[in-house]
Amino acid sequence: MKVSDTLTRARDILQDADADYWSEAELPRWLSDGRLEAYKLRPDLYEVTEVATLAEGFRQELPNKSRRLFGVPRNVSAPKQRAITVIQADVLARIRPQWRSTKPAAEILHYMYSELDPGHYDVYPPARADVQIEISYAKLPAAVSNPDTELSEEGEYATALIDYVLYRAFLKEADTVPAFHDRAMLHLQMARATLVGDVAVKADTSPNRKES
Repeated sequence: MKVSDTLTRARDILQDADADYWSEAELPRWLSDGRLEAYKLRPDLYEVTEVATLAEGFRQELPNKSRRLFGVPRNVSAPKQRAITVIQADVLARIRPQWRSTKPAAEILHYMYSELDPGHYDVYPPARADVQIEISYAKLPAAVSNPDTELSEEGEYATALIDYVLYRAFLKEADTVPAFHDRAMLHLQMARATLVGDVAVKADTSPNRKES
């Protein structure tokens, strides 16, 4: 679905095809806000796998101001491109108490990630400058202004963005039309339900699901 399709559907419901009540500039901003809301609820929709060039040392920053790391599959610049495995920081500390001061290396063996510091991850051994690895992370969605932009990341969940735009539109008018407050909250609930409603179903039908 394109940006223009999403906003046209929203204006159809608002009965404001000529932008008499809600300006042409407002709805795209709310659509961009809706994408950020979707990012918080369903970061997997924005998953990308890219080659990352590391800074020297153990502490690394996720690209594009991301706040969610999914995995670090493998080395890229090291000749054998071996897999990189996750390890708990306390486990590594027991095995290699002074691992942070280890000589920087050209091949990464392990990585560590904490949700308490979601924009960073650590690598072991510490990396040489310009070492390249493959990472999988949730890339923050860009603000949208071009009506021809495809909402490809959201895919089948793009209808949730229509409800989010309606939520913001009705909330803006709630001061003058009190009934619009309840209407706004209903659209927000519908947007969130669309995004997260089938998460359990997908988990149950995944080929990676472990049988009890």
